[in-house]
Amino acid sequence: MIASAQEQRLARRAARGDRQALHFLYEEYSEQLFAVAYRLTESSADAGDLLHDVFCRLPEAIRSFDRTRPLGPWLRAVTTRTALKHLRSQRRRREISMVSTPDELENDGSTELLVLDSITMERALSSLPEELRTVVVLKEMEGYSHKEIGELLQVSRSTSEGRLYKARKLLRAKKFER
Repeated sequence: MIASAQEQRLARRAARGDRQALHFLYEEYSEQLFAVAYRLTESSADAGDLLHDVFCRLPEAIRSFDRTRPLGPWLRAVTTRTALKHLRSQRRRREISMVSTPDELENDGSTELLVLDSITMERALSSLPEELRTVVVLKEMEGYSHKEIGELLQVSRSTSEGRLYKARKLLRAKKFER
């Protein structure tokens, strides 16, 4: 975790295009930003590309960063907006496959319960429509409030709440289908 003063210095340096500052921010935040992008796109390749885009555009984007706020949540919001833009673009070009294929998983025979739960959760999430999955990821996994989700997705707070309710209902129904 970066101290607030150090974060501010890094943000100023990154805004000037300082590669060392950008590298440090990448090392600090790339794992959590990749996780956000992956959960939204359901693709390691797309998540990696989005992460690359976020950091390539960071020197310019960070100039609009409100330095009175923490950098981590702002970077997650930038990554979320980038992922949502990517998904909308894919939909417009009709390149989204109707059947999602999960990334190959290596299994050495010693898979633990936690990994199985994670895989089960990822499969359950990928069964949801994009608009519902997005709200679940942002609320339950990334900790955004419904107000913040509404702002990110350009919907009302109540729409965000309704989507989460519907997603939970669908996930519960799927649990009992097995």
